[in-house]
Amino acid sequence: MNRPIDLSVPKLRLGGIRPDFPIIAGMVPSGTRVLDIGCGDGDLLQFLQLEREVDGRGMELSQDGVNASVARGLAVVQGDADADLVDYPNGAFDVVILSQSLQVLHYPRLVLEQMLRIGHSAIVSFPNFGYWRVRWDLALRGRM
Repeated sequence: MNRPIDLSVPKLRLGGIRPDFPIIAGMVPSGTRVLDIGCGDGDLLQFLQLEREVDGRGMELSQDGVNASVARGLAVVQGDADADLVDYPNGAFDVVILSQSLQVLHYPRLVLEQMLRIGHSAIVSFPNFGYWRVRWDLALRGRM
């Protein structure tokens, strides 16, 4: 059973989490097997482990992201979502998450199909490209 996310908990307010993390967590049943594709340094994965007690795994293209995740005690492998999801068996996860990474994929349709094959459900989020901060980051840094 899902318990509500309590945003008054200090670890959430002081941790500087992304505002979409509680929304995503609200869609993930407690205690489920989760794969976070493009997990970066593991912020969402760690949040889900703390708040939903998930059995979480991550896949990240950047070796720096993998190293940062592993240093936090997270189970993350280096992999390319465009090519490496085929290695997972059918139904290996309860929930597969692609959070703010869809726009960087070369084959988004293939990745979405693989997510639905290896997971019983999928959660996909992407940035609001109309939001001024996203545009600002794109203009100044050339990336989000």
